[in-house]
Amino acid sequence: MLASLAGVALSLQAAEPPTQPWYSPVKDIEAGPGKLDLGLNVRTRYEYLDNFNILTYGTGTQDDVLLFRTRLSADYRLNEQVHTFVEFQDARYWLSDLKLSDFGQSSSYYDQFDLRQAYFEWRHIGESPFGVKLGRQIMLYGDRRVFAPAEWGNVGNYWWDAAKFYFDTDAVRVDAFYAQRVLSEPKDWNFDHWPYHVGAVYARIKQLPVTLDAFYVVKHDWSGSAEGESGTGNETRHSFGVFSERPAGKGWDYGFFAAGQLGEYGQDDIQAFGAIVRAGYTFKPSWQPRVGVEFNYASGDRDPNDGVAGTFDGIFGAMDLPYGWMNVVSWKNLEDYAVNFSVKPAKSLTLMAEYHYFRLAQARDAWYWVNGKPARRDPTGQAGQDLGHEVDLIARWQVNKELELLFGYARFFAGEFVRHTPGNHADANWAFAQMTFAF
Repeated sequence: MLASLAGVALSLQAAEPPTQPWYSPVKDIEAGPGKLDLGLNVRTRYEYLDNFNILTYGTGTQDDVLLFRTRLSADYRLNEQVHTFVEFQDARYWLSDLKLSDFGQSSSYYDQFDLRQAYFEWRHIGESPFGVKLGRQIMLYGDRRVFAPAEWGNVGNYWWDAAKFYFDTDAVRVDAFYAQRVLSEPKDWNFDHWPYHVGAVYARIKQLPVTLDAFYVVKHDWSGSAEGESGTGNETRHSFGVFSERPAGKGWDYGFFAAGQLGEYGQDDIQAFGAIVRAGYTFKPSWQPRVGVEFNYASGDRDPNDGVAGTFDGIFGAMDLPYGWMNVVSWKNLEDYAVNFSVKPAKSLTLMAEYHYFRLAQARDAWYWVNGKPARRDPTGQAGQDLGHEVDLIARWQVNKELELLFGYARFFAGEFVRHTPGNHADANWAFAQMTFAF
């Protein structure tokens, strides 16, 4: 009898529906012919910075900053193929010694309530392979190296007003688009654009055991503000290349990216090249330890007087995190030799350690900061190529589906180039704590 009652109790318990999250009333809302999802993303991060800030190196001072970013979104779906998405963002900061006027026309820290995305997308129109995505949107391609929204930044670096058309079959997907980059103005509604236009084609071959992509991107800047070695003029930069990877998991993983650049920069001819090679191995124990190595290369300008622009421009990919967590370099005139290690002592906890050795690809070209602008330069080349070393220690705790905590400490050890160029020569330290809540 007791066994029967226990069996009935277990059956009733198994039949109970799963507990719904508290925000479930704002998901799958019946609205006319479709359904509406409302979303919220709140992120706050405290940073301590010693001898550097987001704008430059060698400040000689300590600073801290409290960042706070809120995103509100609405996604209206007629079906799996047709939807409209709108997202607003508000980004603020406190504590820092940096004033809003220090950033210029666009700030990495501050942007009052603004429209980040607003697009209409129709996949597989009429059950065909063709689709469109029209309006303000972010782009993410090629391991974040070709296009990426630069999410680590409080505001985000790349928003686009774009018309995208794609062809999607079981064998291949090809995206073609025309876009203008939105100028993020701290206190005004973002109506204006940066003074250039971008066209691109990105193709992915499917049904392969690895990722295999090819791309072409052209940037036209007709503002006449490109200052080359031979004179000022327009910029037309053609970037083309391939990307392939086997994602990290069990066993070996790898990544390969190569891009060439041709065109005109002012009165100079562009001849530049960038490449990334990485590999890693994830071991089978339950903690899933992974060891990886990586080499990031971006060509520099060999001779500042030969009329050839040899500095690789990192297209529109992420300028944050791929080349160290401190963001003291960008993918320009760079050699980055990296070793990384990660382990998962619990399902929700990941511990990471990274080491980067940075060198200039060309001694007579500049050290380019994360914003792509020269930090220091020795046109004679006598300061050498040894930029410095960076060590990163990171902990990521996924508390639950909605809440993530992230902590880190990093130190940059200045190299010979830093010590032999004007400015502060000391090392730099950085620490942060970040919380993200999203649904």
